[in-house]
Amino acid sequence: MEFCKAIPANAIYAADLLGICLPRLNVLDEYCRRAVDELKHAFIGLRILRRGQLIFSGEYGTQTPKGDKLRADAIYPLASESKPVLATCAAILQEDGGFDFYNQLQTYRPEFKGEMKDEVIMWQLLCHSSGIDDAEQEKYTIDLIGDVTYEERTNAFYKARAKLGLPDVPFSEKAAEEAYALAMLRAPLASRPGTKFSYSSYGYELIKSIIEELTGETLEQYARRKIFDPLGMTDTHWFLPPEKRERFVTRDPSLKGGGWISGEEVMTSTSASGGLKSTLDDMAKFGQMWLQNGTFDGQRIISPATVKMMTRNHNAKVPPSDWFGRVFGANWGLGWDLKGDKTDDHGFLRSPRSYNHGGFGGACLLIDPEYDLVFSGYFCEVLETSQNDEFGPVFNMLYSSFD
Repeated sequence: MEFCKAIPANAIYAADLLGICLPRLNVLDEYCRRAVDELKHAFIGLRILRRGQLIFSGEYGTQTPKGDKLRADAIYPLASESKPVLATCAAILQEDGGFDFYNQLQTYRPEFKGEMKDEVIMWQLLCHSSGIDDAEQEKYTIDLIGDVTYEERTNAFYKARAKLGLPDVPFSEKAAEEAYALAMLRAPLASRPGTKFSYSSYGYELIKSIIEELTGETLEQYARRKIFDPLGMTDTHWFLPPEKRERFVTRDPSLKGGGWISGEEVMTSTSASGGLKSTLDDMAKFGQMWLQNGTFDGQRIISPATVKMMTRNHNAKVPPSDWFGRVFGANWGLGWDLKGDKTDDHGFLRSPRSYNHGGFGGACLLIDPEYDLVFSGYFCEVLETSQNDEFGPVFNMLYSSFD
């Protein structure tokens, strides 16, 4: 554990300078230790910055089922915490004139046809109010190819080419992928765009494919050139290099997400909505860039105008919606979950200006301009019933440490 690591003055002076109550941070430290000791979490990693300085850094527990101690440079599967990174890539491309959030989706995907589909605007994909529902998308494809196993899907989609009106070609994975992509575009909307919140990873995958088409680069190449390299995010990857895999966290297959997180597929997943891998330090840099209106360590990634645009509520007219069995407000920016007046499971003490994104398995990045705060953390979820609800008490403890 390290408090105020970046300030070589005495802890009391640093605490006064940063407006923190050190005994309250000790409460958070003890809470994390107890959560791991009581097997509520297999491991916990935290990086917390206030006013641009590191005020709390900790690793608790073990990062592998063998019992290896959690490393300070551990690489975590971010799952849906990948989404703000994809959204940032799209924003950069818009600033460079190659893309526009206010275009219709049909501008880039003319095959996206059907009732109300001409009403879908690109920005609605990023705040989950486009009318696309992932469960309905899946149902449509099952109706098309049959209820087959995951291993049988490639063959099934290849055989579905005729149903979709695609030409007969020799079998290949590419031919099956073409059928899958068209089937997803043909799936009907579940609601009129702009009227309902429905969390959709597919919308982010669509934007990824458009970015790659417009730039001629893979998403990884584009993000590395525009974000990762300028920010010094040297350990952030979609395709995790083999030499870094010993640093990747794993969990027992019996724990929540254990099969996925400990599998080979997660190492190479290029999913824009959930495949990114990174360290807590790298994501803290990304968060600090957002907190500082698009600039970090002398590198300007996006403009203050874009930060302002992407962190305002684009779902102001959308009613609260059921999400994972609970009703939450629909407040959402472009790639970011906004606090606003929302009552959710992330604690009551965050400011209305705060925004965050979590990820399956325990990832979370929180930015709060009012408190000049960046929180980069990972709480390894154990129970199938948990849904990142650990961050509520953690955030309450953290905010209670501020003067």
